[in-house]
Amino acid sequence: MITARDIHKSFGGIKVLNGVNMNVREGEIYGFIGQNGAGKTTTLDILAGLSRPDGGFCRVNGKDLSLIGYPGDLEIGYLPEEPKFYPWMTALETLEYLMDVRDPKKAQNLLSMVGLEKSEKCRTGGFSRGMKQRLGIAAALARDSKLLILDEPSSALDPEGRAHVLDLILELKEMGRTIIFSTHILSDVERVCDTVGILRDGVVAVEKPLRELKGLDDGWVYEISLEGKVGKDLLVKLKGLSCVIDVWEKKEGIRISTNGSSFIALDLMGVLVENQAGVASFHKERPSLEEIFLQEVSLK
Repeated sequence: MITARDIHKSFGGIKVLNGVNMNVREGEIYGFIGQNGAGKTTTLDILAGLSRPDGGFCRVNGKDLSLIGYPGDLEIGYLPEEPKFYPWMTALETLEYLMDVRDPKKAQNLLSMVGLEKSEKCRTGGFSRGMKQRLGIAAALARDSKLLILDEPSSALDPEGRAHVLDLILELKEMGRTIIFSTHILSDVERVCDTVGILRDGVVAVEKPLRELKGLDDGWVYEISLEGKVGKDLLVKLKGLSCVIDVWEKKEGIRISTNGSSFIALDLMGVLVENQAGVASFHKERPSLEEIFLQEVSLK
């Protein structure tokens, strides 16, 4: 549904995108993450046809971006980071205005999907940011687009609202939609995404299926609680093991990310015994997306 190759974009001589490459496959949910100012919104604006890249090639929904006349040619649904509406219109009037054909029943169904059925006759000028976010999602669905580009769809919502939006995204996937969304809430990505793209230094540094990115077939994180303080010599020796990616000192022990070698646990225990470290507990778990993200964005 989306293919981007070597996309560049600058503003006032400041380079924001420095050769972005992306692939979003039909029928998947793609999570787009990166630090503040990394260029996520700039990238999504380009994909939505709202901004022209300085260079590169991009095909969205089967259409070459360089050949479209205006953004509507892409036939996509788009949610900006801060959706805005005519404040004198009601929620129902807003959706009817955005539709190809006036259909009050369809508009009411969309408002119900996003939890605004009780506010259909309320003017949008009195909406909270979270309500505007919900209405923006309904607006993105107003024309039955097969491809949805959502910029921070759950950022202004409370936990219940976030859960509702994530359930809706999964439901839309089941209905055959393709969704790409940006977010700072990594647990949302872990819950619903098939593929993750990490934007760093103006390029997509990592683009992998979530299962592969989290190393569900290899790689473990070890959580070790110690009796007493963590010695510097112990940390140095642990970091020196070939199987160890990184070590974090915690309040009551250490946390170690590893690369999936066969005898990791034995190697770790060997170092602990050698340093006469009192082990209170020792267990392993899969790495979180937050840990993976922090590792990636710290690379230079």
